Amino acid sequence: MATALCGVLITGCSNGGGGGGDAKPQAKPAAEPKPLTEDALRPLLLSQADLGTGYVQIQEKPDSGNFDDVSIQGCSALEKLGQSGDETMFAAKAETSFTYDTDATLGEELHSDRPSVLSSKLRGLFGAYTSCPTYTMTAGTTPIEVKVAKSATPELGDEQFAYTSTMDLPSGPQVLKTMAVLKGNVAVMLVGAPALVDRHMKTAVGKLPAGS
Repeated sequence: MATALCGVLITGCSNGGGGGGDAKPQAKPAAEPKPLTEDALRPLLLSQADLGTGYVQIQEKPDSGNFDDVSIQGCSALEKLGQSGDETMFAAKAETSFTYDTDATLGEELHSDRPSVLSSKLRGLFGAYTSCPTYTMTAGTTPIEVKVAKSATPELGDEQFAYTSTMDLPSGPQVLKTMAVLKGNVAVMLVGAPALVDRHMKTAVGKLPAGS
């Protein structure tokens, strides 16, 4: 602690000699970029033109509360996350989703905040989801067994996070991949069929402004 204070308060940390003329004040850390607004994020979302043929954008209201009856059992980290969901919220958010060939989906969320906040909260979020190899998700009265495994990530942006979840649904197993890439003050998160997430993440990150 004393060393850190000496770095800031040079004049108050003399080594006792008179020959301290070579000491130079440390540069002030650069200020973090401010979060973008939702209006600034929306043009950065993927579009049908970005994705190509076969994709249809889903028209829906964001945060419509469709998942209010979903609960988690068998994974304490996720249970705590659900109880304090506001801790994972960022300053601004924009989202969209698509179907592909009628039976596959791809959802995108853009989050913006200070880079240190994005990094810390994404680490916590993905750390919670990969902390338990299996857990039970109850949607209404239907329990669904979920298996989770960490996934490889591409060399994009400043930080990358990914996991794959397999849900044992009555209609059969469904595999979804969740991947996030942090670049400056924006994080791109894609959720959907693993092949679609892998295919379009580079395009999604490429739409972000160079200074973000």
